Amino acid sequence: MPPTITLDAAASPEAKRHLDAMLRALQDALRKPPVWSEVRDDVDRAFAAYDGYIAHVVSVHPMSCAEGCTACCYDNPRGVTGVELQRVHDWILSRPGAGSTMMRFAQLAAQRGDPARWRARGIPCPLLKDGRCSAYVARPVACRAFVALTPAAWCSPGDPQHAERVNPHLDPPLVLVQALRVLSERLGMVNADNLHSGMSRLG
Repeated sequence: MPPTITLDAAASPEAKRHLDAMLRALQDALRKPPVWSEVRDDVDRAFAAYDGYIAHVVSVHPMSCAEGCTACCYDNPRGVTGVELQRVHDWILSRPGAGSTMMRFAQLAAQRGDPARWRARGIPCPLLKDGRCSAYVARPVACRAFVALTPAAWCSPGDPQHAERVNPHLDPPLVLVQALRVLSERLGMVNADNLHSGMSRLG
């Protein structure tokens, strides 16, 4: 079992400043009419603040994650809110090949089962193109939060050092996750167990 560690920077005043900004942006969205076009800018501000939090933590605790390491892209995020799904969906629709990407999500959603068995199948996320996330800017919280202190190669289940990997999860505090869920529900956007099932509903 990978060790559990605490990153001091995640509890620093600077980290709190970014997380407070995320909360304020989501609260602004919750005060507006429940229409996606009305709240989209606030949601974007919230995710920008969250990225600022992650960037701060990583600046103090350097991670091994880098462009081209894709082990986490074979285990699609679980517990995705409706707002996150909508952001990914909007991104996909703004790019060529949207139809085929959405069809692939639907195909894989029908095949998902036990998470451990799914991970062992080694099927990449439909958004992974040429070793890069094609929706990186719009990726869900679970994708943003997953980082590695140990060598990136250890994240792969087939690596001999996989059991020794250290993957801190820089998830936002529960109050922020709850705000995303409540906002999703107000907008009539259904939360999903995983990215595949959620995207297949939007297809």
